Amino acid sequence: MDNTSPTEQLRPPPDPDRWLELVEAESTEALKAELQDHHPADIAAVLEQLPYDIQLQLFSLLDSDAIADVIVELDELDQSRLLKKYPAPALATIIEKLDSDDAADLLGVLKDERAAATLDHLKEEDRAELTELMSYHEESAGGIMAKEALSANEDARIEDVITLLRSKAAEVGDIYYTYVTDDDGRLVGYLSLKRLILAQPDHRIGEIMKTDVVHVNVGMDREEVAGLFRKYDLASAPVVDDQGRFLGRITHDDILEVMHEEAHEDLARLTGQAQFDPGERSLLRNLKIRLPWLLLGLLGGIIAAQVIAGFEPQLSSLTSLIFFLPLVAAMGGNAGIQTSSLMVRGLATGEIGSYGLRLRLLGEVGVALLAGLICSAVLFLITLGWQHNMTLAFVVSLSLLVVIILAAVIGAIVPLALKKFGFDPALATGPFITTTNDIIGLFIYLGIATFFLTKL
Repeated sequence: MDNTSPTEQLRPPPDPDRWLELVEAESTEALKAELQDHHPADIAAVLEQLPYDIQLQLFSLLDSDAIADVIVELDELDQSRLLKKYPAPALATIIEKLDSDDAADLLGVLKDERAAATLDHLKEEDRAELTELMSYHEESAGGIMAKEALSANEDARIEDVITLLRSKAAEVGDIYYTYVTDDDGRLVGYLSLKRLILAQPDHRIGEIMKTDVVHVNVGMDREEVAGLFRKYDLASAPVVDDQGRFLGRITHDDILEVMHEEAHEDLARLTGQAQFDPGERSLLRNLKIRLPWLLLGLLGGIIAAQVIAGFEPQLSSLTSLIFFLPLVAAMGGNAGIQTSSLMVRGLATGEIGSYGLRLRLLGEVGVALLAGLICSAVLFLITLGWQHNMTLAFVVSLSLLVVIILAAVIGAIVPLALKKFGFDPALATGPFITTTNDIIGLFIYLGIATFFLTKL
């Protein structure tokens, strides 16, 4: 009896320093042993941290099966760099070992001429499948669909379906459901693996199938697909065309990858980097991505400076107004970001739709009003005790209240407007909201100050 605990049986995490030592010592056999002892995802995680020449050296030590397993775990930049030295026949050998969705993604990373040359070295059936998958938009259900799926005609007997399952087990991989089609290939139902195994061998599959199948249209946006998986707790979902014909399936691991990528994209837009790639190593590409948003912030700062310059007489007559300029601008930006982030998340997850939208907007305004009243009251008391000037305390507290409410309204409406006109609502956050609210907040603050200073 083995008394080793499950924790002790787990592989230790890879040690990049150990691998580098073996590279420097030219210990090829030891390196191969290290690589063979780790999961492809762990190998990929280490490779992404290493210089290209060492990446290539380690990658060359993998056998063809391991290369296929590791390459799908790498980001697109490393994939293209490591595969560029492989001739088309060798690339075709790697492609053949992958699931169709991963193979299509990998071909998409290659230049068009290399992808075409690689396709020429594949079997006709594989070439047709990959050409079809590559024709779908990468953000659609077709872009993440796999052709490997078990389907059977509704008139097929159970014993024939089980025989089919055994013959395709290695090709399909994890089997969750058998999808049932009619004579025209249209999806009409499904059968779980458990139900299939327990059924009588001479029954027709159409007699015991379930018809309440949750399916995905091939053109559906992948974020919407992820929403269906969350809503219905799916392990796998069939994909159909506009005529309802069965095309393939999407599995939960595909959806996990989609959610991971979408989270990165939203993070990128929050920071003003619409094409964010955490694996990007090119200084010029990083500059190209980040500079436009920094320039937008610079332009906003210049406009804000002009707003302040326009109120120079008022600032000269009461210099204490200057003390609160950063505070008002920052609070407006914070309030706007809070509201816009909630709206963007709600739109992305489907929690916010047309139903109940008015109540949601009123709720956001209500929260902003209460938060603004509390913050304004605190600021009023602090300013009065600090500056001993009732007018100044009233001006800054009233300005803060108006700025917080207006910032919340802008933060709620802009994502909805972008969504309505077909743009990603995440573009509303980050530099756009903060810069806009800075300018509007300063204008409101100095405008209110000017009004009361001239009237009182």
